[in-house]
Amino acid sequence: MVALALLPAANGEAAVRVPKDFFGIVQWDPPDAKDVQQMRAIRVRTMRLFFNWRAIEPQQGVYRWPDALVATLAKNGIRPVFTVQTAPQWATGDPNPGSPPITASARSAWQEFLKHAVRRYGPTGSFWGTHTDVPKMAVTTWQIWNEPNLPKSFAQPETAPPTLVQDAPEVYAKLVEASDRAIGKEDPHAQVLLAGLLGNPNRTTQSKMAPEKFLGKFLDVQGITRHFDAAGLHPYAPTAKTYERIVTKIRGVLRRGGAGKKDLWLDEVGWGSAQDGFSLNRGKWGQAKMLRKSFALTLENRRKWNVDHLYWFDWRDPDPGRPDGCSFCDSAGLLNFDRTRKPSYREFRHFTSMQGKSHRNHHHG
Repeated sequence: MVALALLPAANGEAAVRVPKDFFGIVQWDPPDAKDVQQMRAIRVRTMRLFFNWRAIEPQQGVYRWPDALVATLAKNGIRPVFTVQTAPQWATGDPNPGSPPITASARSAWQEFLKHAVRRYGPTGSFWGTHTDVPKMAVTTWQIWNEPNLPKSFAQPETAPPTLVQDAPEVYAKLVEASDRAIGKEDPHAQVLLAGLLGNPNRTTQSKMAPEKFLGKFLDVQGITRHFDAAGLHPYAPTAKTYERIVTKIRGVLRRGGAGKKDLWLDEVGWGSAQDGFSLNRGKWGQAKMLRKSFALTLENRRKWNVDHLYWFDWRDPDPGRPDGCSFCDSAGLLNFDRTRKPSYREFRHFTSMQGKSHRNHHHG
């Protein structure tokens, strides 16, 4: 039974229920032990991690598992959710990590990788049997790929610049079905989470697909709703009103596509603290304000939107000397690279403090 907190909605009319692991963290770079200990201190209980097939199985049958990170998280009471993505060249024949496993042989290799991963980190995984000093925080949710409505993430083989895979929603549906069959064989109770769709693709992005269009075409594939448990969304938006509109629109697509009862995970939400004029960079106080507004909106609409988790991107800014090609990621952290806290850290801590406790009225404007 999940521990719940009762929290009055902002309008004071009704209470919303907040599971103890509702608010989580996504981190661009793998966190170190200090990061994880600090997350634990502010009641972070779940973390979404990029589980890159390309890096973990660089050669077929040769594995470099992230055991140390999984152990550190478990020792701090944090359950990982793995976003499985990026294909190795030996499987796809393409050096671009964004090229998904499209061919039958590549999908078969993908399935074998998933089975090995579940056998290692799932509820009966070998990792827990050989690390008896580590509290068991088995992986029970597996997310299939990341932002497949973007060309760089779901790329047509051998195209420069990257272009979106032809018939991407239908191709992605095949990948989801294959993934569900592989995961379910090893853990029948595991959750399959759809990739987080980028909620507001940049208009200049070549051959991008709006999330509502991608999801609608995906749900048109016969029988696909049997192969996933929850949908993902990255509702990046310049304003709280646009954030609300994106989430509402996706919930409507799920309902019309026969998946109205499926949970929705807002598995990346964030703004940067830089001030450079980009719409997702709002300055350090603006970042904190947008966190507060978006989190409060989500709690107010949680039942209507059927939101199961909300993950902030990200925990700590990357090394400022390392360019990453992302317009706001350099400053999206709750902490600066040197671990000094931003105003957004205090806001995030306010919301995680609501988890697992009873509250009368702790909302602040």
